[in-house]
Parts: sequence; C-alpha cells; structure tokens
Amino acid sequence: MIRLGLFILITAILVTCTVWFANNPGTMTIVWLGYRFDGSIGMVALGLLVLTGVLVILWRCWSAIANSPNWLGRILGSRRRKKGQQALTMGLLELASGDVRQALKHTRAVDRYLEDDTLTRLLTAQAAELDGNNEAAKRQFEAMLEKPDSAFFGLRGLLQLSLKSDNRSEALDYAERAHRLRPRNPSVLVTLFDLLLGAKRWDRALTLLVDAQKADIFNEDELTRRRALLITAKAEDAITDGENAEAIKLLRKALNARPDFTGAAVLLARLYADIDQPAKARDVALQSWQTSPSAALGQIYLDSLSEDALAKVKAVEKLIAANPEHVESQLLLAEAALSADLWGMARSNLEKAIAQKAQSRHYRLLADLEFREKKDAAKARELLVKASHANPDPGWRCGACGTETDKWAVTCPSCHSFGSIDWRAPMRVHNDQPASDPATPKQPAAIKRDGAMIENSDPIDKTVNSSAKGEHPATAV
Repeated sequence: MIRLGLFILITAILVTCTVWFANNPGTMTIVWLGYRFDGSIGMVALGLLVLTGVLVILWRCWSAIANSPNWLGRILGSRRRKKGQQALTMGLLELASGDVRQALKHTRAVDRYLEDDTLTRLLTAQAAELDGNNEAAKRQFEAMLEKPDSAFFGLRGLLQLSLKSDNRSEALDYAERAHRLRPRNPSVLVTLFDLLLGAKRWDRALTLLVDAQKADIFNEDELTRRRALLITAKAEDAITDGENAEAIKLLRKALNARPDFTGAAVLLARLYADIDQPAKARDVALQSWQTSPSAALGQIYLDSLSEDALAKVKAVEKLIAANPEHVESQLLLAEAALSADLWGMARSNLEKAIAQKAQSRHYRLLADLEFREKKDAAKARELLVKASHANPDPGWRCGACGTETDKWAVTCPSCHSFGSIDWRAPMRVHNDQPASDPATPKQPAAIKRDGAMIENSDPIDKTVNSSAKGEHPATAV
C-alpha cells in the first residue's frame, strides 16, 4: 500500500513537471568550446535526466566489478562453513558411537574448513578422553583457556579430568575458576558444592548456597536443610576443638533454621548432658519431640533424669504430651512404665506401638513384660521368636551405603556422604522357610537373654526368674 502511494505520488510529480514545461517552453542557448546549442528548457531537463541515469548505471557496473572478490569470497566461505559444520556434526556423532578414529578424522576436516579452532580443540579433547589419552585431552583443554570465549569449556573439561583421576584439590581449583566465569551454571555449582563438602570448607559452602538459590538449583526446603547441615558441621568441628560454647550457639542456629532437624537436636542434647547441664538437655528434647521424636533423643532424656522410677514415668508423660500417638512416644513410655512395674501402662503402650508397625524391639520389651509380670517363660520365648522374625530395629544408618553408626554425624564415616545419616530401619532380608512347613517359623533350641538361657524342653527355667529383674531380652540365637 505504501509503495503504491509512493508510485502514484512520483508519477503525479513527473506529469505535473512535464505539463508545466509544455506550457512554459522557453529557450536556452549554450556556447561551449566553440559549439553552440539552442533548445527548449524541457529538452535540456530531459537530457540531464538521461545523463544522470547513464551515470548511475555506470557506477553500479563499476561497484559490481570492484566488489566481485568479496562476493566470491562470501560464496566460497559459505561453502567452507557448511562443510565444516557437517564435519563437526559427524565428529560428534562418531564420538557418541564410540568410534574415536573416525571422530579424529572429522576433527581434521573441522580444522581445515572452520577458522575458529575452539570447536576443533573441544572435539579433539573429547575424542582423546574417550580413547583414554587424558594427557592429550588435558593439553587441548589447557589451550582453550587462552581465549575468553572458550575458557569456561576448557575449565569444565579439566575439572572432569581431575575428578576422573581423583585429584580433588586440583578439581576444586578448576571448579572455583569455572564458577567465577559463570556463577549460575548448575553443573559447576553442584560439583563445587560437593568438592567443598569433601574439603570440609563449610563457610565457603554456605556462601555458595546463595548462588545456588539465585540459580534456582535447590528448592527452599532443600536449601534450608543444607544450610542447617553445614551449620551443624561447623558445630561438630567446634566440639572436637573443645569450643562447647560456640558449638551450642551453632546448634541452636541450626535448629532455628530447621526445628525438625533430629540430628542437631540429638547433638545439642548430648552436648548439654556431657557438660553436666541435664535440665537444658531435657529442654532440647521437649522442644524437638514436638516435631521429630526419636529413640536416641528419648534415651538422652531418660539418662538426664535422676528421680525414681515413678517420677521418670511422670517426666516421660510430660515429654510425649505434644506427640503422644507417635510410636517412639509409646515405646519410651512403655519402657519407663516397665522400669516402674506399671504393667498395665507398659502393655497398653506396647500394643499400640505394635499396632502401628511391629518391630523386634517391641516384642523384646513385651517378652520382658511377660517375664516380670506373669513369670510366663513359654510366652516370653514365643515373643522372642517373633522378635527374630519381625521388622528390624531402626538406628542411625546411612541412606547411601547402609552403614549403621552408634551416633548421628553430618557425614557418613564409611562412604563420607553428606547429610545421609538418619534414624531408619535397615533393609530386611527374608530367609527361606523350611520346605516341610513354610508357614511355621523354626523355633531355636535355646534363647539367650543377657547370660540366661531358656531351653525349649524346660519352660520353667530358674534362670528366667533371676533374669527377670530388669534386663531386657536379647534377640534369639
């Protein structure tokens, strides 16, 4: 529409000028170099217009001839780039298929057709790495550090090579340099975080969480969990160095960030107990029990009580008041009631716990109750047999390698995984039942209880009565 309007406007101008010159012909005389020219104004204007058109055509022809090398170069360059890109694509495909020889062949084509050697170096390095020639790959990645555009990719390659050779100090240096170039790169952030954990550089890892939050790598809950774990790791170091005041400050900070952090609560309660402040240890247990009851925390709470058995029952009832239906609350109250010879309370809570999820410790406590209340050795033996086939007891176990530890720690002592230890039951191994009667478990010939032996042939064993004075039944052997 705009072009049509411009065409009509120009045509109207030309027609108007032609009509004007026709109505006002006029004459013009030109004398130049002995020649005389007489003509109308319109003819002179037409001649000038034709001369201008000829000059424009000549200028266009001259420009085309003068620029022909550049035009030809662009055509040839386009063909070279196309061949180089095709060689690069084929090289990457050969790498993916594992054919290093063909990949290197295409690398030479990429080097010949493409002027930028970054792609050639990257492809050559990856091919050498796949071929097991890490030194050649390292040389290519180091050469990429010379250019700002390829420096990050060179550092990423050197980082992977260092991790492959288990040179973690060198890998940490490469990861820090790569992070400075691209602070929000997800893979570099995660790798750098893991390397900082391995080096126990807790403060630097805490600052890195800020970049991780900006890059939206972890959700808010995971960020809070990792921050609390790092603060607790600093507290562990403070305890090791004998700086108990600093450790208490850090552990309280971790619990403020994440109130349901059982590990920090257990660590803080145990620390208060070790420095002879049992009241504060109980306060920690009371606060943590509302969100995350645990047997370890309950045991610390019981150990901090110096009252008689009945007073301990009252103290335990105060502890579990905020979370009475939890299985750990029922077990702790049953254990305290059993020590106070409150058979009905102990039995009621044990039955509630078994109804939720039967575990070996439930049946062991129930067997102890039968010994002490009714002196029923046969029933106790039956319960101990059930304990040997029930779900295994939970404990502090690593979720990465399954190692069981006697206490909670930030890192697993076996596989060194960070934040993987939790209060959990082990994976249950099912033993095959005898072919003759697969539904009936085989009863052991004897059941050992802290030095006392209950024989199947003698349900009324005098050693039972002597062992029923407070010891807990052991597992069946």
